Amino acid sequence: MVKEAYLYKKLSEKKVQCQNCAHYCVIPPGKRGICGVRENINGKLYAIKDGKTIAVNIDPIEKKPYFHF
Repeated sequence: MVKEAYLYKKLSEKKVQCQNCAHYCVIPPGKRGICGVRENINGKLYAIKDGKTIAVNIDPIEKKPYFHF
């Protein structure tokens, strides 16, 4: 699943600058940023989603100090 990213700036020579985090990666065509999630495809930044779950945590409803609240 590929979707065009929102926060990026187009640069010369089909490079893009990702603005989603503090790294501000300058990404040449065909490469990915530090996160490995956003890729430059022909001068446009795309968010590469594979549909996999990143993390699953068991989170109890009752936590301290609200036990039996």
